[in-house]
Amino acid sequence: MKTVGSKHDGPVSEGLSHVDYIMVMDRAYAKLERLDRYKENGQSFVIRLKDNVHIEKPRAFRRQQNPNSSVIRDITCQLGTTQCRSEQRHRVVIFQDFEGREIRIVTDLMQVTAEQIAEMYKARWQIEVFFRWIKQHLNIPTLFGTTENAVYGQLFTALIVYVLLKWLFDTTTSAVSKHAPLSFARFTRLFSLHLLPTEWKVTIQQIIQFYNPVGVIFAT
Repeated sequence: MKTVGSKHDGPVSEGLSHVDYIMVMDRAYAKLERLDRYKENGQSFVIRLKDNVHIEKPRAFRRQQNPNSSVIRDITCQLGTTQCRSEQRHRVVIFQDFEGREIRIVTDLMQVTAEQIAEMYKARWQIEVFFRWIKQHLNIPTLFGTTENAVYGQLFTALIVYVLLKWLFDTTTSAVSKHAPLSFARFTRLFSLHLLPTEWKVTIQQIIQFYNPVGVIFAT
């Protein structure tokens, strides 16, 4: 679903549901009434539970044990307290991430293994990692426009600039003296301010001349 970012993604996510797909979501979307409704409507889901959600009347889910699995527990249960509790019983898979933290996943999927459910959620996490990488590396504090073309154009331009700078940094690093090291973050800052050390400037010009025989001028 496309929006211009003026709407909260919670209500917008309701429009993404489709019975032909599995909804994979973070814990902000694990509302008990929503989980019950998804199950009643046949909408499959894999959603992380909030840490404070109480598990009621747990029963072990029959599954084949895997000694190399990161899955700690596989159960069916009701969720919540007496004041606010799910009407449906849901399957909850608890596994450890690569840092040893316990992740609790609620799902309606009964015909797949707990390991497969954990992998579904881990695949979603890779999207979060990608967005975090964009925020940390592409230097896009604000969007110049909110249309689809404007957003894609700005993102692709930033990606192209990043790739070119990273290539130039890696190529130059292998050629300059070890007595004049720069981190990539400092390199990009000095490059944009035209304040690179002389040795770096000379090396970059040599690299540009090698890869740019037609003589296009690049400011460093």
